Amino acid sequence: METLSVYFQEFINTEVRFHPIYLLPFFVMAVILYVRENNNSKIPKSFWSWLFPKEIYFHLSHITDIKLFILGRFVAVTKILNIVFVQVAFAVVGMGVVGLITGLEISAQEATIGRLILATLIITITSDFCVYWVHRVHHETPYIWPFHAVHHSAEVMTPVTVYRKHPLYDLLSDFTKSVLTGFMQGIILVLLIGKVELSLIAGINIFYFAFNFLGSNFRHSHIWFSYGRVLEHIFISPAQHQIHHSLEPKHHNKNYGEILALWDWMFGTLYIPQGKENISYGISKSLTSNERIIQPHNGLKAALIVPFQDSMKAIKRRQR
Repeated sequence: METLSVYFQEFINTEVRFHPIYLLPFFVMAVILYVRENNNSKIPKSFWSWLFPKEIYFHLSHITDIKLFILGRFVAVTKILNIVFVQVAFAVVGMGVVGLITGLEISAQEATIGRLILATLIITITSDFCVYWVHRVHHETPYIWPFHAVHHSAEVMTPVTVYRKHPLYDLLSDFTKSVLTGFMQGIILVLLIGKVELSLIAGINIFYFAFNFLGSNFRHSHIWFSYGRVLEHIFISPAQHQIHHSLEPKHHNKNYGEILALWDWMFGTLYIPQGKENISYGISKSLTSNERIIQPHNGLKAALIVPFQDSMKAIKRRQR
């Protein structure tokens, strides 16, 4: 029973977007969006059929999403890969920087609420910067792209699609972010707070909590939710992330950011919609085509094996 309890907790911990505390605002915002979208419709769909359309939630692509989500949770429960490759890197880099800086006899600062919030904000911005570049590199590096392509091969979008990821993609992404953010956290936390314990470095990030609480589940969905042109220069809206998944050539390689749109704006990859756009999802045949390729990941086995095969093909092409 204890083992089952551990597995269950992993499925509903606060890092998973299906935690009840994130679902409540999701449904509240969904009601508002439903009323706004169907206000002028003579025969509106029922709320539940609008929110959970059968043609999307029973689609084979969504079934693969669910399988990858379940696999990812079981891998997370074992924590073997996470501990060996991610947390160790994070701890070694972060605590190494802490030790180096504290060795310089920097005067300790009182760990006030204000300093903790400021430190967390800076760490969040640093982490988001890393997410932008890790994401962009996966798109623009042919032999790494196949592992991220698993996520983009989704032909329909639901909140489960965020977990449609190859385990190796998660590992590479988390390891890179851990090294970079561990280095920055070591510096920031010492300068702002003074002596830092490991538990503080690995602490909860209130800004990511707010990000998940305020509508992150709409990012992978069929529901259009835009922040408007002004805010979409600063924050990535659910609509902008849906555009990132689009087959349309004008949408390709746009909106890499997770929380902040500033990086896309700064590095020329920002796309802000003029209004609601009709979007089809999947992987196109080329950057100039909106024709979807035949689904390469039509089940769990293909989603796990095909990326290795495609990556090897890309490496061989580069060696010619």
